[in-house]
Amino acid sequence: MSDNWVVQNLQNALETWNEKLAEIWQLITTTPQSFKGGGIWAVIVNINGAVQAIGLALLVLFFVVGMVRTCGSFSDVNFC
Repeated sequence: MSDNWVVQNLQNALETWNEKLAEIWQLITTTPQSFKGGGIWAVIVNINGAVQAIGLALLVLFFVVGMVRTCGSFSDVNFC
């Protein structure tokens, strides 16, 4: 290294800058499955599955309620 303190400070600053950029690049290119051991991704997948199940149940429920409202009036039906 140089004996000049300005050059040393600039070199240290550039080394720190490169280290931080390498850390940022590593975080950006990490997949969700491998981030923090994949624990966070497993929780997200479980929450997604639960939300899908609740959504499908509500879809069926509202479909049945609509069908009952449309076809469920027995006072309008003439049997004879």
